[in-house]
Amino acid sequence: MNDVASLAGVSRGSVSNYINGKKTKAETQAKIKEAIAALDYVPNAMARALKTSKSNFVVFIVPTVNSPFFSELSYHMQQELQRHAYKMILCNSNNTSEEEIEYIQMANAQKVAGLITMSYANVANLIDTSIPLVSIEKRVSQNVPLITSDNYMGGRLAGETLAKLGAKRLLFISKKPVKNISAVRERGFLDYCQENDIFADVFLARKKINFISDFKRFVKDNFVDQHFPYDGVFSDSDEYASDFYHILIQAGVQVPNQVQIIGFDGSRVYARQRITLSSIKQSTAHIAKYAVEKLLLQIESKNERTFLGETTVIPVSFEKGITTK
Repeated sequence: MNDVASLAGVSRGSVSNYINGKKTKAETQAKIKEAIAALDYVPNAMARALKTSKSNFVVFIVPTVNSPFFSELSYHMQQELQRHAYKMILCNSNNTSEEEIEYIQMANAQKVAGLITMSYANVANLIDTSIPLVSIEKRVSQNVPLITSDNYMGGRLAGETLAKLGAKRLLFISKKPVKNISAVRERGFLDYCQENDIFADVFLARKKINFISDFKRFVKDNFVDQHFPYDGVFSDSDEYASDFYHILIQAGVQVPNQVQIIGFDGSRVYARQRITLSSIKQSTAHIAKYAVEKLLLQIESKNERTFLGETTVIPVSFEKGITTK
């Protein structure tokens, strides 16, 4: 910083003000900017955060980035944080509590501005709530705001859509154990079917890793005389619904003429991708928007907790693909 000040012919204080976004004269700004470029000067963000007690880094923890939904959500989260002059540190916990705890400890040690977590691990007692914190999908503490899609209504919407499209014998598929938001989606689906006297069955794969073989065996055991006994299938994720779709096709089942399929998420691998799977779509843009909004409220209110613990529920919608009529 001294070198920049010397080359620009200004005081060190002026350079400090410029770097920290404080008001400086236009002429001074131009000199400092030119000197920074000439010297390839990069401000030490961590040192600045320690001195000013203010960081512009936010940690975002996701269970995986290896899926369209989490990839899309990460993109919108980064864009939303950037819009408010914050930088995102993306952490992939691989759905393990050990890795998630390490990232939380890192966030504490580095005194980041905030933490947004899409936690599936039981880490509620390990989170330092002095750091502004927002959870997505799963509540980590009664003192932490929760952002979630309307998973129950999404399950009901899937059942309603299949029924309106003519399906009469419905099937919910997933992998054991069905818990957290998946259980909510399943309950919404089954509740709708029960309330409207629609036949609904459930099949859950038992194998943790090679669960596809369970799906294949179920289809093989039930595909008798070129007939599959269900004409509507709903799954709590696009991943499982897509797996089941390909298994049915390989077995000779016509989709959607004989069996219609609806998944849950509705995310694309890339923006122009044609939607194949009909799905209950979550709005990743709105999830990111409200998560950042709740985080900024905490940062700006200096940890006043009066508004914490509330839940923001984001509506879902049906997005038609080629797996429904």
